[in-house]
Amino acid sequence: MSKKFLFLLTLTVSVFFLFNINSYSQDKWWKDKKYKNDAARQKHELCKKTFKEIGSGFSNNNVNSIKLYFDSQVYLNIAGNEKGYYSSNQAELILNDFMDYFRNDSFRYIHSNKYNSYAFANGIYTYISGSRKLDLKVTVSLKYYASNWYIDQISIN
Repeated sequence: MSKKFLFLLTLTVSVFFLFNINSYSQDKWWKDKKYKNDAARQKHELCKKTFKEIGSGFSNNNVNSIKLYFDSQVYLNIAGNEKGYYSSNQAELILNDFMDYFRNDSFRYIHSNKYNSYAFANGIYTYISGSRKLDLKVTVSLKYYASNWYIDQISIN
């Protein structure tokens, strides 16, 4: 292999790695706490992992990373246009349309809260419109049952 190819490969991998780490390098939005037992700790970590994967989907305009956590029905409130309960297939199409129209520049969580079987996280979805960057507020709510966290609702305004 040529040195130029190895350099470009190393550079590409490094840039990809840095962007992904930068997205979640600071988990200030997530409050760790002490747990009564190992099962509670695992449930808490699974919740955090679920939020991170959903956040990654928003960051990378990848609905596939989000739809993995759809329940059979999901409540959506998308920029005031789409509002109501949708099947997982309908929700996927609506989020795809949203991400196609509002091309993501960045996404980050700013706050979260977790209860025994319910959790939510607030975030900022930044998109580019012309030469300006604009923000939308995002709230993702999860519910816990059958040993997994599922998206209960997504609100983007």
